[in-house]
Amino acid sequence: MQPLWIVDASNVVGARPDGWWRDRAAGIARLVDEIVRWREATGEEVLVVIDGHPSHRVPEGSFYGVDVRYAHSSRRDAADDEIVRTVARLRAPAGATVVTSDRRLREQVAELGAVAEGARSFLARIADIEPRRRDRAVLAAFGIDESALLGRGGEARVFALDGERVLRLPHASVDALALEGRRRLLAAIGAAAWVVAVPEVLEHREVDGRPVVVERRLPGRNALDVLGERGTDREALVRDHLAVAGAIADLPCPSDRFGEVLGDRRLATAGFADWAEARLAASLAVAGDAFARVDPAALTRDLLAALPEPESARPRLVHLDAFLGNMLAVNDRISALLDFGPMTIGGPRDLDPLVAIAYLAPEITPTANDSDRRVAGAWADEAGLAAALGPVERWIAAYWTGAPDDERLRRWCERVLLGRSPGSR
Repeated sequence: MQPLWIVDASNVVGARPDGWWRDRAAGIARLVDEIVRWREATGEEVLVVIDGHPSHRVPEGSFYGVDVRYAHSSRRDAADDEIVRTVARLRAPAGATVVTSDRRLREQVAELGAVAEGARSFLARIADIEPRRRDRAVLAAFGIDESALLGRGGEARVFALDGERVLRLPHASVDALALEGRRRLLAAIGAAAWVVAVPEVLEHREVDGRPVVVERRLPGRNALDVLGERGTDREALVRDHLAVAGAIADLPCPSDRFGEVLGDRRLATAGFADWAEARLAASLAVAGDAFARVDPAALTRDLLAALPEPESARPRLVHLDAFLGNMLAVNDRISALLDFGPMTIGGPRDLDPLVAIAYLAPEITPTANDSDRRVAGAWADEAGLAAALGPVERWIAAYWTGAPDDERLRRWCERVLLGRSPGSR
């Protein structure tokens, strides 16, 4: 589908003095999140073009329905050139609006038949939607604004309140029962002394009819960022994140049954084997024709045969999304584990570290390299888990086939399950 809006991201980010120069990647992420929300409210088709190379904060491809493209060059004006090429390829350039305040780019796209809108005008346009007006009212009650955004996930946007606290603003689709279930889960986990910090709910309240959650701010920075920085002891960080993933099974599991411990996606099954197969079947049922021949029963049998203890007497806590992007780090040590939620299950002890190794795939963890993956493989061998790497990777890839609007995950699932090379279709 032809994009109706083509956004020069760096130019638009630079048009507002919200501190973006302290963390350009965070400024880009804030802008793209705002565009995502505008698209959700209006249905507009948007292409965002970003200077430089892909970032884990805003991956290339479809990002919550917004098409994101990187210039893949550090050359000045590389994104401008990509925008010009994009407009030149359009069948109906007069139907496209290029968002930029760059005079030269505006002249170039006008010559091709497109129209242009200035950066400040576009920022005002995407801010003028009811969901963001409601959010700004809530944030104002806490004395902050949208520039305090730390990140977004499947359940909430997270904003910095101060050095000690964060504000979680749940998406409209998250109801009060889900929030209470998460609070109870975190209370059970937080009652145990553990190897790193975990989220701690300080307060639930309503502001203008909106449920909000205040949590303790956890120490460290996103471990994906830390891994990609010069001077990081990469081997130490990779090994430590796997050790943390392996220790999750020592946290108290608040459920005496296998499968999801909270949320409305729970499947009623007799044990982990039944749950594991049923969950894959549910994902594959909505994954599309490409995955029609993937057999959930066979993948589950392989998984169970590879795990040292697939069916314990009681379920162990399994995060199931314990990858570097859901961890914080200080130097080369993991300092916190985030995002316990609807994916958290009762399951086998060794599943989390094996899944964490699978998540080091380039489609999921772009800052990881082949050396990091070799370190992880060596860790699995030392732990006696190397034989389970393949079966776990295939099982968790099938689990993710049902994820909507995530092109990175889709490419990874296709490579693991269908043998497709990156970029093939």
